Amino acid sequence: MWIEQYRPATLDEVIGQPHIVERLKFMVEGIHKGEDIPHMLFAGMQGTGKTSTAIAFMKTAFGDAWSQNWLEMNASDERSISVIRSKVKEFASRGVIGTYTTNTGETKPIPFNTVFLDECDNLTPEAQAALRRMMERYPQTRFILSANYPQKLIDPIKDRCAFASTRFRPISVEVMRPALLALSTALTDEALDLLMRTSRGSMRKALNLLWTLTRVAGEVDVEDVEDYIVTLEPTRVKALLSKVAKAKGAERSKGLRLYREVDKEVDALSARGMSGVEILDAFYDLVTTDESMPLALQQRILSGIGQALHWASVAQDDVLAVKAFLRNITLI
Repeated sequence: MWIEQYRPATLDEVIGQPHIVERLKFMVEGIHKGEDIPHMLFAGMQGTGKTSTAIAFMKTAFGDAWSQNWLEMNASDERSISVIRSKVKEFASRGVIGTYTTNTGETKPIPFNTVFLDECDNLTPEAQAALRRMMERYPQTRFILSANYPQKLIDPIKDRCAFASTRFRPISVEVMRPALLALSTALTDEALDLLMRTSRGSMRKALNLLWTLTRVAGEVDVEDVEDYIVTLEPTRVKALLSKVAKAKGAERSKGLRLYREVDKEVDALSARGMSGVEILDAFYDLVTTDESMPLALQQRILSGIGQALHWASVAQDDVLAVKAFLRNITLI
């Protein structure tokens, strides 16, 4: 798959995160000069390059020897205190082995072990407390932590990490477009635009979509992307809101007919595989990005969408929560 095939090999190849890469390069220079570096926390939405940046940092610093003292774990799968006390502690407490060659050709001993904990925000509170003690106790080991929701981490961990107050940013369209075109030019401009909007700043999602869409020979147009991607475009969200607004001001029989039409459109989205939460997310995205939307309508949607998202996530019929939301915004 392209995600692994085109993973950046050095920091120079990392895209979309110049505010972080620039500082990591200075840290690499410091390592080569014998300077110490702190633990690090890479925080941000999924698919923005946190894991890739950590590996690129190690490869830039230590070349082919980067993995000799490297332990990578996913805290979503191994989140308990027993894992931290056994596997992580065993690795963090060991001695550092191996040498690396600097850019000037000088051979030096690798200065530290590195533990990379992906999705560490899923660690239990007890496991986080144990991790904090290890960060203090083993000076021969550096921890690189990755988190989608850094607010779930305890402050003593964040306070010990560089970049804790920095965020990996969604990959912008300007950065994503040339990277995708370098892999394939099979998509029309409109199709590529839709793919990038659907990716919502996630390079991983964009690469997966591009790989899948280009498995069939020939040009990929916007209809091909719409046929494959289950998404709710802003124009369709506006159309639904327009029908709801008309239903509110219409006489009873016409209003009921318009509401039934809205229900059928929501059912059609569900039949294509969209969950209630995904449909509601599309409404939220429109509110936060459409500057032309009347303020009163924005307020009605935002005041009701929180409760709707709750019911969509816990109810047996999440689509019913969407239909109730669309009726309720006319009553708020």
